[in-house]
Amino acid sequence: MDKGKIKSLKKVKLFVLDIDGTFYVSKKLVEGAQRFSNLLKKHNKKLVFLTNNSNKSKKEYLEEFDSLGYPITENEIYTAGIATAEYLKNEFGAKKIYLVGTPSIIEEYKRFGHEIVEESPQIVVVTFDKTLTYEKLAKASIFVSKGALFVATNPDLNCPSEDGPIPDTAAIASSISKACNKEPDIVFGKPEPKILEMIMDSFKVFPYETCMVGDRLYTDILIGIRAKTLTALVLTGEAKLEDLNNSPIKPDLVAKHLGELSDFLEN
Repeated sequence: MDKGKIKSLKKVKLFVLDIDGTFYVSKKLVEGAQRFSNLLKKHNKKLVFLTNNSNKSKKEYLEEFDSLGYPITENEIYTAGIATAEYLKNEFGAKKIYLVGTPSIIEEYKRFGHEIVEESPQIVVVTFDKTLTYEKLAKASIFVSKGALFVATNPDLNCPSEDGPIPDTAAIASSISKACNKEPDIVFGKPEPKILEMIMDSFKVFPYETCMVGDRLYTDILIGIRAKTLTALVLTGEAKLEDLNNSPIKPDLVAKHLGELSDFLEN
């Protein structure tokens, strides 16, 4: 392991972790997860979670982490779906939005002052919507064709499930794109750097004081590279060690799990 990268790791003030495949797998904490968290607290370093999942509210994530025996606060979880609402508010102000999303996500957008409408929206936002209907797709397509800003909360085509891959945000947005012959104006979430830059701004840290940790090269590691942070790949999720041989995306550090990343910090 590159000693220079280990030295950089020890200077990190903020660790941004992917969730599924990185911190837990199949609703069980990965090896070393609790130890890693305890170590960061001991050295006054911050730990937050970042997921591309856009079909859950913060409350639902808080309940999920609580069920794992690892309670977190709202300030420790960032999701692509909710961060998109914040980004749109910061960039354009409160807007009339047609939201392809679940009822819980609709409530999150209202919290930021956006008006959720069924007619004449200024923006169409597409999320990972498990309550999707043909009517939603049709209305979104019509609104986009009439000039509404077209926003996708994340670029994931599919979401893994116990039975196999299921359509995620980009797959839903693709139906709308093909119907009205227009690609999204904005695609949020990993690997686009905007969301990671928002987190660093919130914690008032620089990229060299931040480490992005995840199990996917093309989302977790790529967003860190684009945002100019340190990157650490863990092998508890999707990516395997042999994947690095053929990938142009190279993490700064590779660890078997968060326990080994703890070893790097301590030794």
